[in-house]
Amino acid sequence: MRFRSVLMAALIAAAPAFAQPWKNLDFLLGKWTGVAGEKDTPLGAGQGDFSFELQLNQKVIVRRNVSEYTSGARHDDLMVIYLDAPNDTPRAIYFDSEGHVIRYNVTTPAPGSVVFESDSSQPGPRYRLSYTMEQGTMAGKFEVAPSGSEYRPYMAWKSRKK
Repeated sequence: MRFRSVLMAALIAAAPAFAQPWKNLDFLLGKWTGVAGEKDTPLGAGQGDFSFELQLNQKVIVRRNVSEYTSGARHDDLMVIYLDAPNDTPRAIYFDSEGHVIRYNVTTPAPGSVVFESDSSQPGPRYRLSYTMEQGTMAGKFEVAPSGSEYRPYMAWKSRKK
């Protein structure tokens, strides 16, 4: 019995250390339902479900998303957030049902805020995906910058945790 108690105490004490690299992104974790208005997307009003979950022994965060729009369009995507050695800088890679692959640099400019920005050295348009917590609601925004241009809003939504 004593061994179990010591083992449990050690595991509980170590738990914060496992999650420490993800501390600035912990507000994302969970299952969410999002809604976008008619004017918030080029595809019409939409709604969907997405999740951010720690996986692979807390080594990555995986986001899965499914969205449907009044235009009849459906969008599925998967994003893996990982720590890039040697500095454990968060980065992400994104895949979607239209065939896009985007490699993101990840920054957390303020508590409850994260920005995924594509590498500007890559050819083609640049992309920026942002999430911000605002009084229990998570606001999301996706922006596109055609080559040589500034970012322009493409899509925005509000989400609530399930």
